[in-house]
Amino acid sequence: MQKYAVIGLGNFGMHMAKSLAEYGSEVTGIDMDNTKLAQAADFLKHPARGDVTDLSFLESLNLKEMDGVLVSAGTDLGLNILVTLNLKKLGIEKIIVCAYSENHYKIIEQIGVQEIIFPQRDVAAWLGKKLSMKNVLDYIPLAGEYVVMNVKPPKSFVGVSIRDLQIGARFQCQILGIKYLEGNERWNPDMPEWENMKIAPTANEVIPQNSVLLFLGKRSDLKKIQEID
Repeated sequence: MQKYAVIGLGNFGMHMAKSLAEYGSEVTGIDMDNTKLAQAADFLKHPARGDVTDLSFLESLNLKEMDGVLVSAGTDLGLNILVTLNLKKLGIEKIIVCAYSENHYKIIEQIGVQEIIFPQRDVAAWLGKKLSMKNVLDYIPLAGEYVVMNVKPPKSFVGVSIRDLQIGARFQCQILGIKYLEGNERWNPDMPEWENMKIAPTANEVIPQNSVLLFLGKRSDLKKIQEID
């Protein structure tokens, strides 16, 4: 089991802590606000209240034993930088910092942090590409032209088996999984997203209604699928 610490339980930090826990990580949540710690109680293994600018407090949390420490200490630039510098002093190897402005990003980069998240910029870039591609719900770029992409199946795919669709021969792509959406008989609202998926479906699997297909292939080949009615 991986162990992560999240410093700052604002909107982003709270969602990150919950997501890490849902995917099996042990999460330590750190904040000055008891209310936020209480809100996160269901998914925090170790809640910790204290001054995150205090080096001795951070040292008491044994953060060096963590697989990573995420800094999401609000939009206060000085606070974020001070916490990051303290983590560097403690010798934390994997530090992930949430940046809130271009200047913040550049300063954290100069400090020597390798993993920086810039939510506003990153989400805007992701959403711009997503909106520009017909029927695409999400995608992950890989090497070259290759991507892993969630695509809403064309109407002509529904009720047809993967074997009969001949995805590989017609489009040079592979279906890695089928994600069930609300309205599908296999969809369970009480289960996490990954449990509402059929991974590595067989050739006999029939494409159902209210589903999304997870494809692996070249963007140019997947575009042909997106354009089918």
